Amino acid sequence: MMETKAMSGVAYEALSDRLDRLEQENDRLRRDGRRRRFWGQGVAVGLAVLCLAGAQAVKEAMTIEASHFVLRDKEGRMRAALAIRPDGTPGLGFFDEKGAPRLSLELGSDGAPSVSLLAPGGTPQAALAIRPDGTPGLGLFDAQGKVRLSLDIQPQGAPGVNLLDGDGTLRGALAIRPDGTPGLGLFDEEGQIDVSLDGKPEGQARPTSPPR
Repeated sequence: MMETKAMSGVAYEALSDRLDRLEQENDRLRRDGRRRRFWGQGVAVGLAVLCLAGAQAVKEAMTIEASHFVLRDKEGRMRAALAIRPDGTPGLGFFDEKGAPRLSLELGSDGAPSVSLLAPGGTPQAALAIRPDGTPGLGLFDAQGKVRLSLDIQPQGAPGVNLLDGDGTLRGALAIRPDGTPGLGLFDEEGQIDVSLDGKPEGQARPTSPPR
């Protein structure tokens, strides 16, 4: 059944919850982007510690301990780094020939893991993360680093796809609700529901022809 300027309470609540979670995830990804600027810090100290640790390593175990590990190419350019960042979180980054981060694997301060793919300028373009509540999420970003499409699964196991405009406003959402019913929502420029298409709960008869 098509509805204009209206949506069931369950559907609107589910989509609103997805938008809130999406905004929180976008904020976390922005914070992660700021943390990546610290990648270059402490490289010289990390190399010195690495050399010292290598000299003192136990030969039998071949254990090397350090807070920074840096991998350089034959031109001396940093191409990969494993480090404990200033906020105490671990991260592994891979860099292009210009020194810009292109791929990162990290754990947030809340212990949530994430993998990010970045454009040549260091702007996030895609991110895969496990949120603190254990649910997965995939985000795709535009050239300005704003999330435009996300795929996620709610704690109850309900999947959803969200489409956002350049301002970060939810404009379209497709989801399977916890009760198993599908829902499609279209939103206006303010993120308010404009049109919705709701499926019937399982076990209820579906019309075989349009109502007269």
